[in-house]
Amino acid sequence: MGVKTGSAVLIWGPCYAVTLMSATPGTEDQVLIADESDRKLRRALSFQDLFMISFGGVVGSGWLFAVSGAAYTAGPASIVAWVICGIFMMAIGLVFAEVASSLHRTGQLVRGPLYSHGGFTGYIIAAGYILGSITVPAIEAEAVITYLASNPPNVIPNAVMANGLLTGEGLVIAVLLMVGFFILNFVGVRFLGAFNTVVTWWKFIIPTLTIIFLFTVFRASNLTVGGFAPFGWPGIFTSIPSVGIAFAYLGFRGAAQFSGEAKNPQRDAPRAIVLSITAAIILYVLLQVVFIGAINWTAAGIAPGNWGALSSGPLHTAPFYNVMKEAGPALLGGFASFLLADAVISPAGTGWVFLGEATRAVYGVGADGFFPKPLLRIQHRTRIPWIALIVTTIVGAIFIAPFPSWYSFAVIVTDCFAISLIMGSLTLLGLRKHAPNMKRPFKLPAAFWIGALAFIGGSFVIYWSGTGDLFLVMTIVFLVLPVYYFFYAPRNMGLKPSTSIALGTIQLILTLAVTVYGYIYLQIGPDTNLISPAEPTVSDGTLITIFAIYFVCMVAVIVGTTIAAYSLSNPEGKKMINAGWWVLTLLLGLYVLNFFTVYNSWPAIGPGGLLSTTTGYIPTPWDTPIFAVFAAAVYIWGIQSAYRTKDLQEVEALLARPDADRTEDEISGITNIPEPSP
Repeated sequence: MGVKTGSAVLIWGPCYAVTLMSATPGTEDQVLIADESDRKLRRALSFQDLFMISFGGVVGSGWLFAVSGAAYTAGPASIVAWVICGIFMMAIGLVFAEVASSLHRTGQLVRGPLYSHGGFTGYIIAAGYILGSITVPAIEAEAVITYLASNPPNVIPNAVMANGLLTGEGLVIAVLLMVGFFILNFVGVRFLGAFNTVVTWWKFIIPTLTIIFLFTVFRASNLTVGGFAPFGWPGIFTSIPSVGIAFAYLGFRGAAQFSGEAKNPQRDAPRAIVLSITAAIILYVLLQVVFIGAINWTAAGIAPGNWGALSSGPLHTAPFYNVMKEAGPALLGGFASFLLADAVISPAGTGWVFLGEATRAVYGVGADGFFPKPLLRIQHRTRIPWIALIVTTIVGAIFIAPFPSWYSFAVIVTDCFAISLIMGSLTLLGLRKHAPNMKRPFKLPAAFWIGALAFIGGSFVIYWSGTGDLFLVMTIVFLVLPVYYFFYAPRNMGLKPSTSIALGTIQLILTLAVTVYGYIYLQIGPDTNLISPAEPTVSDGTLITIFAIYFVCMVAVIVGTTIAAYSLSNPEGKKMINAGWWVLTLLLGLYVLNFFTVYNSWPAIGPGGLLSTTTGYIPTPWDTPIFAVFAAAVYIWGIQSAYRTKDLQEVEALLARPDADRTEDEISGITNIPEPSP
């Protein structure tokens, strides 16, 4: 219980009082409100639960679809892509293992940046994470429908069009699946953990049997037919963000996000994160190997080595199901029927876990003070953040309509997550410098270098996305930035509410105007008829001019409003903005560099455009070291930008209290409130 006395707050435990002093009442109140909500959550998850949540999140729709996308993008060298991405994700996971062990709060992936770099950086990172997290249940629902509608016995034959997009009926079914995910989460975290453990065992057994069976028809010649790397390094790199490889690994976050509801988060969350990523690397590399080796080119009606042909047809919509049916042995054809069952269980299992994980992220953003306080409300009996759960379900369902296919959705989700995950190493090093006495049950060795790999690798995942996809990601992130001015800035930066709302409104209107210009002239193209490809495309010079106008205007809007906010802020607000310039530089810098490389994928380009030489103006492989140096410089800048924020001071004091990990029930002597049966 807290009692406010002037600028001090007395927090009374069973036998003690702790006094927190703050010159920023809004921030102080938010930290205490968040701590009060944290204590209402139920700490019921074991190490096995946390591992199963993370590993169950990893083995979802990614294993059902990504192997085909990787094969048609990179050929047999897609195996290398899985290894590279796995190394990046392990570095990111190790970083978050330490952060989870020290902060161990529900939703901590979006709360950590606020503590190390302040509200401005914290909001941008949280926005990227929320946008990625909140849409995962929707993409998993789409995966279920795509598999069941595209393959015998065609359980829902009218749900998917010939081009792989969901029909109106498919959209309705996807929303109903989201409602089912909601119900499973609403009954409580204890039930979710137990039920998910059972489902995850299934999700482990079926892919493992798939690997064993497909090795019996393995054709080693498939690893070299058409060349091991028919599309070179650009194909390998592009496959990581664009066809679901990075997306498949992202489930490891679950253990970190649920750490505030674990029995022993300091010990169990780091172990669950590292073990789930290790298992994922082994599983996905083997799945890619056996898929490539099992392709029967004759039965598939594809010329041997024509990897690009896998971008359509049965091996695209249901890779393992169809590769088994075409392999020859009747046993494999019979086992393929189990894959149809798994096409429901694996994505659905990931969907309900990620709805819970996304709910904790939304809760964490509410705890940061970026969104309204009602998001912190906890349902008394089940002890879940119920308003955050409702909001997450509704917003996720809305995202199904504009992205009605798995592959188009996966790259957007991946990039949004990558924006947030690169922050982990900066948070870790910032906390080490400015909160050196914070307890760290797991302390990462060589943190600077592993952190550099995590930051630069995560940045590459964004950079390797096509420019067309980056346009959508940047648009989404910049369009939600005004919310920062609407909710957070007036209470924490000293801005007058009217001024803050005016800044946010101006930024929103101007960002929309610039986005419409970019969509018409870049995403569609001024002289390009996408329906009739014979129409001439724009020249390189025209395209560069259009992009320059779009990019300069976007920079002027984002940077201009940020400078205006800085000039009007109090000293604490100025610190926040100064700590966030690096993230704007990274996003805008990789965007413009990507435009002049082989990764420029504007639909307006067409034949004869920037990709006519298949290298871009900055040829491969020279773009790679150039971007690596740029990302490394931003990494150093980001480390130096960390400071001892007001939130960090108060959270450090709260975590040092004797009852820091005790829930409201435990303090009251109540240890076993039953959850309702589903």
